[in-house]
Order: sequence, then structure tokens, then C-alpha cells
Amino acid sequence: MKKIQAIFSDEAWAMVEAIHGKASAGFELGSISFSDVLNEMVLTSNVDLKTLQSKHIDIRRSLRAYASQEEIDVDALIRSLNELKGKSTKRKGRSGPEVKHE
Repeated sequence: MKKIQAIFSDEAWAMVEAIHGKASAGFELGSISFSDVLNEMVLTSNVDLKTLQSKHIDIRRSLRAYASQEEIDVDALIRSLNELKGKSTKRKGRSGPEVKHE
């Protein structure tokens, strides 16, 4: 088992708390910790790597990488940056955490 310390956004922590509350409500045959909830969320998640990367791209590093190329396609650069800008401003709306009851 590995222990790490993580920082959650307010939105992410609210989802963890909501799932923990729903899972714990009326559950008297055991106990569910926040770690249990987080482990389950990680194990059952499907992460879109391109979306994750676009949320954390360093624009300055990207521009330096393009500038270091011998031939620069300015139109392709502008398209790429516009796509990144569009992806980073679009957020998927969630009405609440998805909890499967079995």
C-alpha cells in the first residue's frame, strides 16, 4: 500500500464527500472511509489523457517548442493554440456524482 498526500479542488472534494455520504448513509454493516471512496473512484475511472494534458499544458513551453523548430507552420500553430484554448475553457457539467447502487 502506498500513502501519498494529494490536493483536491473544492469541486473534486465536494464530489468525494457526496459519494462518501451516500455510501455511508444507512450502511451499518461496516464502515467506509474517504480512502475507500477515493480508491474506488480511481479504480473505476476512465481518464481521457488528451483532455488531462490539455488542461495542464504550459503555453510558454509549447511556444518555445514551436519556435525551436526549423520550419514553423504559423497557421497550424494558431489552430493548435485555439484548440487548446477551447478545450481548456470547456468543462463538462455534472449535476452530481454518479453512484451505482447494487
